[in-house]
Amino acid sequence: SVGLAKAALEAINGFNLFGNQGCSWSVIFVDLDAHNRNRQTLCSLLPRESRSHNTDAALLPCISYPAFALDDEVLFSQTLDKVVRKLKGKYGFKRFLRDGYRTSLEDPNRCYYKPAEIKLFDGIECEFPIFFLYMMIDGVFRGNPKQVQEYQDLLTPVLHHTTEGYPVVPKYYYVPADFVEYEKNNPGSQKRFPSNCGRDGKLFLWGQALYIIAKLLADELISPKDIDPVQRYVPLKDQRNVSMRFSNQVDSVSLREV
Repeated sequence: SVGLAKAALEAINGFNLFGNQGCSWSVIFVDLDAHNRNRQTLCSLLPRESRSHNTDAALLPCISYPAFALDDEVLFSQTLDKVVRKLKGKYGFKRFLRDGYRTSLEDPNRCYYKPAEIKLFDGIECEFPIFFLYMMIDGVFRGNPKQVQEYQDLLTPVLHHTTEGYPVVPKYYYVPADFVEYEKNNPGSQKRFPSNCGRDGKLFLWGQALYIIAKLLADELISPKDIDPVQRYVPLKDQRNVSMRFSNQVDSVSLREV
């Protein structure tokens, strides 16, 4: 959340709420000192997700698309490498280690875990294909076709298809209760099954939207600039110093005058 807040403040800094009809008082400026504190807080946490979590797949959309909250290339590589090394699986990425969400051992009637209960979920965490899509998109933005192809190949076998032949992204894959002990004794040995959300007409819209974006980028039907118009993906040192930004929503008369 710190990283996304930092990215949002950077993106809105200098934005004129009234477009080319505005003036100095309608421009949003971000407090520089507060922004620097956010940056220092984020950099002090990474490559960990937080004090309690060693890493988390949620860091992918924070340090890469869509937030691009990190300017330090070394810290970016360390954070990304840790996420991939700790959480990557055959069917997707785990959200974080010992994550009990939607596992066979989770009690769906409770909103919290008992003390030390998370140890039960060690090695049987659900895997989420959506993070393969984030890695595909990251590969496009960083000009790494090998990474794009790698995660496209991993994604293909975990997709479902409708009766019309359209690809559908399952929300997650889980280990059935009967296979939990086998999976714990021999990690990666058991087949995982897809969630109901993401098949049988129940679309996981977040994953489906990212799939469309990733495919359009991979097939070069759109460019990174099309989905990142403020060019958050451009390194800070390479960004041009723009004195004022304004909304592109102008009336037809103004447009014709231009």
